[in-house]
Amino acid sequence: MEYLPTVPDERPSFRDYLEIVARRKWVAVGVFLGILGLTVLYIVRTRPVFEARATMMLTTSSDVFSEQQGAVASQLTADNKVSNNIRLIKSGNVYAKVAGRLPDAKVLSHSTVSAQPMKDADGIQLVVSAPEPASAVAVANAYVETYQEYADELNRANASAVRQFIEGQLSVAGGRLDSFERNLAQFKKTHQLTDIGPGASALTERQLGLAAQYEQTVIEAEAAQAQLAQVQSQIEQAGKGLTDKLGSISSPLVGSLQAALNQLEVEKTNLIIRGFSVNSERIKGLDRQIDSTRARLRIESQALVAQQGFTGPVGGLSELFASSLTLSTGLAAARARQEALASAMSGNRAPIARLPEAERVLAGLTRDVDIGRSVYSLLSQRYEEARIQEVGQKSPVQVMDRAQSAHQTKPNVRLDLTFGLLLALALTFGSVYAAEHLDTSVHGPSGLVRHGFSILGSIPHLSTAGRGWRRRRREDVTSHLITHTDPDSSGSEAFRMLRTNLAYAGIERPLRTIAVTSPGPSEGKSTVAVNLASVLAQAGSRVLLVDADLRYPMLHTVFKCRKKPGLSDLVVLNSDPAEAISPTGLDGLFFLPCGTLPPSPSDLLALTATRALLKRLAGEYDYVVIDTPPVLVGADSPVVGALADTSIIVVRDGRTQSEAIGYACTAMLGGGAHLSGLVLNEAKHSGRYYYYDKYHHRYAKRRKEETEPSGGEPGTADS
Repeated sequence: MEYLPTVPDERPSFRDYLEIVARRKWVAVGVFLGILGLTVLYIVRTRPVFEARATMMLTTSSDVFSEQQGAVASQLTADNKVSNNIRLIKSGNVYAKVAGRLPDAKVLSHSTVSAQPMKDADGIQLVVSAPEPASAVAVANAYVETYQEYADELNRANASAVRQFIEGQLSVAGGRLDSFERNLAQFKKTHQLTDIGPGASALTERQLGLAAQYEQTVIEAEAAQAQLAQVQSQIEQAGKGLTDKLGSISSPLVGSLQAALNQLEVEKTNLIIRGFSVNSERIKGLDRQIDSTRARLRIESQALVAQQGFTGPVGGLSELFASSLTLSTGLAAARARQEALASAMSGNRAPIARLPEAERVLAGLTRDVDIGRSVYSLLSQRYEEARIQEVGQKSPVQVMDRAQSAHQTKPNVRLDLTFGLLLALALTFGSVYAAEHLDTSVHGPSGLVRHGFSILGSIPHLSTAGRGWRRRRREDVTSHLITHTDPDSSGSEAFRMLRTNLAYAGIERPLRTIAVTSPGPSEGKSTVAVNLASVLAQAGSRVLLVDADLRYPMLHTVFKCRKKPGLSDLVVLNSDPAEAISPTGLDGLFFLPCGTLPPSPSDLLALTATRALLKRLAGEYDYVVIDTPPVLVGADSPVVGALADTSIIVVRDGRTQSEAIGYACTAMLGGGAHLSGLVLNEAKHSGRYYYYDKYHHRYAKRRKEETEPSGGEPGTADS
């Protein structure tokens, strides 16, 4: 037969949770103080960190040379511009320049620098953390000043490269123009010609227009080539050998966009050759398509470069690779226009070749002079623009706010204490929850009720309860018999309540032999047995206390008597019980010790002689209280329980496991014993019982004063 208690459907209340916290107060206090102590230790041992901030604004910088490159610059989005500048700020070149700018380079090694984009603005906020406030301010200001100078140098380098190229081309164009003018003057003087005819003039003007466009295209191609060389040089400086990887960066989409851009440029050039004005609708439509294709090509180029993995620690490298792809595309488009113009010029040479020799030569010389003048004028204009722009180059970076002071970020005492307090509270409740759910022992009467067990009595903490009988061998009997030494105490009242409950349990069936056991050792069953026998005797009954613990008997030490002869001797020798039973010194209470310890106690207790002896003793005494071994120690208790009228199981609050209680109940019922219920020993009452306990002590004190008016010995009156 298995004992399966029915668990009542009872939801824990808020008071129950408070009881759990009170029960685990030392766990809660330990965890809370431990986490709080670690938090304070962290705050004390954390080295101070100070943070300084400076901001920079990114301005729009236009290119100094070509309309094509200006369109490329306009395609840069604000996000890309900010992210590329952040990469440049984090580059090794800027770090080295900042280290050289500071008086002590070690300050930079102990600092942490981060750059963050500003919201709703093309700006960058520089955040520097350092152990000292002065160091944080110095590093922040050094960084923004150094980066502003570094960005200016890069900008001036590009502008200077364009100006130097135009200057070289201007010198070459001037020499060629002088040569053309001398040849024309010499030819006119030799052949005495001043002008050419109308037909030759028309052909010459057409050829002159084509040649001017051709020369301008050549200049644009050479400028794009110079720009490309400058970008490739910067890529080579950023990482050795990276220039060789430019040819491997390609994709079908980028290739198709490049081919479409070249085709649009050639189509526009052919329309201009055929005489279409640059303001015509067809030319404007082609310009819009060219701009759209360039913008899309720029975006795809940046995405392609990012896919190739060139966005690493080298600052701005991805932007340089994207610019290289864009310049290469522009160079290819310029060369396509150059080929179209060369083809048109070649087709116009045949009509010119049919002119008379003198007119044909004069037309060619005149065309060369006009082309030379047009090219020289264009280069002169572009040279002045480049020179002015180089001198008055606008800085791409403006320092908005310099770092003025630094504030402490670590340790943040208020934040750390708040976090530590919250963490301590969370871990405290978590530890209490874990301890409560990992602990399967019963706690308080409510714990037994929640597990479905029936409670017969609840004994509070006694001065000697739970210490173990072996450590109390030499103590006086008064240390165990609290019902005799202190009858007005709450413990004595609890035993009287147990006596009353047993009386109610025996209304239908007399319960004269009572077996007392427990699931395990040191749970206070012998203390309960002694005091239960005492309160039964105080009620006027003749009570016999039998020590049936034939494994570790201890009751004979309580009454200071011999353990032989005793129960085992009476069973084996069939002697007269009067030879072994001795008075205890308490009215109505007699004691039968264990006797000689047998090799197999359970077999001895299962004998028919044992049943007969207990039946005889039950006829001679009003109550027979039998102290038996723990159920989990051996099979003795179920055997004795089957011989007794009823059994009670003593469990210890906060120690006895609920599984052990269930096993003990199952074993007792399986052996044929009758269970009246459980007795909770060492019960720790919660705060809700404080009022009743205080009232009991006040009542007992008043009763003591009334029964001892002259200060005599305390009485033993029963309530």
